[in-house]
Amino acid sequence: MVDIHSHLLYGIDDGPEKIEESIELLKQAIEVGYNKIVCSSHYYIGMFENKDYDKNFNQLQAKIREEGLDIEIYKGNEIALLSIDYFDYAAKVNRINNGKYILIELKSEIIYSVCKKFFKSLISQGIVPIFAHIERYSHLKIGELIELSKMGVVLQVNIRTAATSVKKIDYMLKEGYIDVIATDTHRLGRRDYDLEKELKKLKSKLGEEYFNRVTDINPSRIIDSEDIVRGKIESSKDGVRIMGYIRGLYSRLIKK
Repeated sequence: MVDIHSHLLYGIDDGPEKIEESIELLKQAIEVGYNKIVCSSHYYIGMFENKDYDKNFNQLQAKIREEGLDIEIYKGNEIALLSIDYFDYAAKVNRINNGKYILIELKSEIIYSVCKKFFKSLISQGIVPIFAHIERYSHLKIGELIELSKMGVVLQVNIRTAATSVKKIDYMLKEGYIDVIATDTHRLGRRDYDLEKELKKLKSKLGEEYFNRVTDINPSRIIDSEDIVRGKIESSKDGVRIMGYIRGLYSRLIKK
């Protein structure tokens, strides 16, 4: 599997402070089946601005080789949409593996029109926004998230949410609007890679085809700067079930 949203790179943001903890997180990740991880450290103006990012990334890569770990790491950032001033500091931010995708989160209840305008501005310049952990933005309606998806925005959900039952996210999963499921790992004991139970639940919930798409195929394509696979999976050999009540659930939720 491939994780495009992780804060495991030490000494950069609110992730690990020491390289040893980064290595332990990587060992955890390998244990549950990850072989590629994007080090998407926070980029906040005035707080986290990639100081020592390249140096620490290179040191972690060297340590991975020294330890003989069968895993690859890639550069990235998670930027905070506080305003629409991204292009003022774009040169300082790591797109994922220096490609066309960039991970973005909201840090306040920015109204939908501003959010949409920002994403449109990125797309118009060939940058594909990945909207991080969309489950957190209760002020955004399902219809608005679907509109963003149809614009070309990649929608990402954190694995611990996807493995549980959240009505809005369950609907979007069953209709195929969620493109990527990632970990948002931070530290040992705080959203780490101890995810065996969650992965098992998620695979059972989604079916093998959709599970592979959101945890491996699409994340791999993002790292390679390729277009992702999108659309609803109606059925599959392993029995993905589309529940009949979902249509009614959507009509109720979209009004919220």
